[in-house]
Amino acid sequence: MQQLHIFPLDYAEYVPDIVIVEDDPEKLMWIALAYLHATCGERIQSSTAILQATCVDATIIPFLSQRLNFVYGCYGCRDATDLGESEAVMGFPGSMLPEIIEHLKYLDNKAIPRSRSKGALSLLEGKDIEVKSC
Repeated sequence: MQQLHIFPLDYAEYVPDIVIVEDDPEKLMWIALAYLHATCGERIQSSTAILQATCVDATIIPFLSQRLNFVYGCYGCRDATDLGESEAVMGFPGSMLPEIIEHLKYLDNKAIPRSRSKGALSLLEGKDIEVKSC
């Protein structure tokens, strides 16, 4: 017998087969970059059908291929869920969660705050910058 067990990650009693994250694309980008670090730079190839495909794209594709998949959402989920117009979805194997967290902590030391400070843009515009930590 096969079962589907869906729960918030905070309440996980075991490592899930797939972790699904719904958030702003910029935040998902950092998770994808941490995944990229954890897989030694292996390029991320995303697959989506857009039309009523988010559930498959964020769960089945990561489960069968054992890799991260990033999707924009779809007509069906945008109609039937609270997915915001500025949000996207990704799914990745739960076995990758510890490595992704480790690499996110590393990125949060410098890369994330530095990128969010818009330092390069400020330099191009001739402005002073201040890098803030999260």
